[in-house]
Amino acid sequence: MTSDEIITRITRVETGLAQPTPAPLSGQVSIPLDPIRHHAYTGDGGPCTTMIFGEQCAEPADQHDPSLSS
Repeated sequence: MTSDEIITRITRVETGLAQPTPAPLSGQVSIPLDPIRHHAYTGDGGPCTTMIFGEQCAEPADQHDPSLSS
């Protein structure tokens, strides 16, 4: 692939990403991320070491739902 082809592809992707977000479909609803992020505490008493979406949770143990612990 030549550098011109790469630039053309990048430009096409950037143009697509610049488009406005389409209106929601009928009946479509968004959900908060909190239910997805719930997890059991992992660590040794310090900040949580669980990785979520590529980032470390880092919340203290008491910020976690004890019902999720095994």
